[in-house]
Amino acid sequence: SAFTLSGDLRPAEVGTLADERVDPIDVTASVLDLAVRNHLLITELPRPGAFKPTDWTLQRVESGAALLPYEQTLLDAVAPAAGGPRRLAEVAPALQAALPQIQAQLYDEVVRKGWFAVRPDHTRSRWSRLGWAALAVAAVALVLLVAFTPFGLLGLVLVALAAALGWLGQAMPARTARGSAALAGLEVLRGVLLTQPTDEMPRGREHAELSQVLPYAVVLGAADRWLTGIAAVDDPGVLDARELTWYHGPEGWRLADLPDSLRNFVRAFQGTLVGRG
Repeated sequence: SAFTLSGDLRPAEVGTLADERVDPIDVTASVLDLAVRNHLLITELPRPGAFKPTDWTLQRVESGAALLPYEQTLLDAVAPAAGGPRRLAEVAPALQAALPQIQAQLYDEVVRKGWFAVRPDHTRSRWSRLGWAALAVAAVALVLLVAFTPFGLLGLVLVALAAALGWLGQAMPARTARGSAALAGLEVLRGVLLTQPTDEMPRGREHAELSQVLPYAVVLGAADRWLTGIAAVDDPGVLDARELTWYHGPEGWRLADLPDSLRNFVRAFQGTLVGRG
């Protein structure tokens, strides 16, 4: 088996199409995708003590391949062109500062692909403003109805309707027909990722093929079995810590440690994004 994209579709775009939002997992999957595509090297550092958390460095790898705008912004934030490897904690300020731009560029990309007629965040914002305005009007109407008429219950109904409008506004971003068709295809892809055997890759290219799938599996919730598949292809003639081109481990690290290492990295990177001020 070999993994081939039928179009220019990136993991972060998959997540954004699926739930109409740019979530931390979408950005994290994009970082893994940049590493797998040889734009970035993720290196796990030795733990300084039994009770100290694991840390990683992110190092830029020069590549002539073109990147989409949000990918370039993300790469520049986590691994600037100037300088060597940087710890995850060191890139946090630049990453958090660049996150709004990354999100905006990713929303622009899903519109450019024709999946949405209008950016989903703009649609939610517009409906949220409408909902707050309706709630304010309903509150004023409630006060007036209670004070001057016997129809106070009608005012409560108006407030409830206005609140419902604001809540429903968060679900208003509508995919285009093209976006709905793409979403249906993603459901098929998720089913494949959850069932496709991971031990049928072309001989000698197992790591490359499995790694290429991994970022998509991360964003679609099927990562564990693909991480296990990567760890199962262990070349005894190659040092485990350097066996993968995109993820290196500390001395004594075994390829069998990859599932736990990647799960920890995904949690730590998402925490860096969520922890923004």
